[in-house]
Order: sequence, then structure tokens, then C-alpha cells
Amino acid sequence: AEPRFLWNSYLLEPLIENRLNQYLLPVIQGSFQNIHAEVGSEKVNVTLIARRCTRRIGTRMWRRGADAEGYAANFVESEQIMQSKGFTASYVQVRGSMPFLWEQIVDLTYKPSFDIVRQEEAPRVLERHFHDLQKKYGAVLAVDLVNTGGGEGRLRERYAKSIEPILSEDLRYVHFDFHRVCGHVHFERLSQLYDQIKDYLRKHRYVAS
Repeated sequence: AEPRFLWNSYLLEPLIENRLNQYLLPVIQGSFQNIHAEVGSEKVNVTLIARRCTRRIGTRMWRRGADAEGYAANFVESEQIMQSKGFTASYVQVRGSMPFLWEQIVDLTYKPSFDIVRQEEAPRVLERHFHDLQKKYGAVLAVDLVNTGGGEGRLRERYAKSIEPILSEDLRYVHFDFHRVCGHVHFERLSQLYDQIKDYLRKHRYVAS
């Protein structure tokens, strides 16, 4: 099991050291779902697997941003696996807090304010984060869904400014103001986001075997 998703690694260390592999039981935190569907006349097996990283974990608002090593808070990897006619296709997406140093000061207000910490370090932390993602997954499309205005707007500006120097063919950044465009019910408007990223999705597609 990949160490960053292994939640009982400490307990397994003595077993690994003594080569008691038959007793190893890796534990992840996440979800698993498998369904059988039909697309036209074709039968398709669809599996969804999500697993949460063990680094920089915490509850919402109390754990934000990334640490100095570039590990984003509450990072989750989700994989969609489709199988049909002996072929297997996989698509992976990840989510996490904006990968630079910031925090949210929790108080009695409905929306606690944000505080960007050590702004001068944002480009370095963000570059380390995306270097790690590209090393593990290849090309990356970063989709930023926060509001354009208010406190989230300040975070968006810092994110966009910090990521700009490292953008390339293999690293793209797209901002989409989800709440302004979709509100609470108009999810069909996500087609506007798709129009912005469809060329990237078509280029990279699924990993097939």
C-alpha cells in the first residue's frame, strides 16, 4: 500500500520488519463503490475508490492550506475505473486545500476570516506541491472553485499569482466561480466549466489497458 494513504503504518512496522507479510492488513480511510451499468447494449462495470491522505489532516476550518513541505490539508485521491469487453480504463482526480500557507481563524462568526501566512513562501510551497503531483500522476489540471470576491477572493488572487510562474503544457490552472455561476441548484451550468477544460480532458483522457 502507498504509505501516504496507509493509516495503520505504525502498527504494521513490526510485522514488516519481521517479514510476517501474511499478517499485514493495510487500512485506508475512504470509500468504495462498484456498480454495473449499461451504455446502449454494452455492459460496463464501474468502480469508484476514494482514499484520504494521512498527512495534514483535520476538521473543516481548523485545518487549511498546505504545510511547508507542500502537503495540502485533507487531500483525497479519487479513481474511477471502468471495465468493458476485457478493457480497463482509469481516471484519477485529487482534491485538497489551496496548497500554500494560509489558515482560517475559527470564532463564533458564520464565516471566519482567512489569514494568508508568510505570503513570500507561497510560490515555493505551491511549486513543491505540484512537483509532487506531477511526479505521481503526470500532467495536472488545477481547477479553482472558490468565490471571486471577499476573503476567498484574496485566496484566489494569491493562488493564481503564485502558480503562474510554473504553468506549462503539463500544468494548467483554471478558475471557476462555482457559487456565482451555479448557486445552490443550477448544476447544469457546470457545462461552462467543461467548455474551459474539455480540450485538456480530451488530450489526456483515461489510462487504458
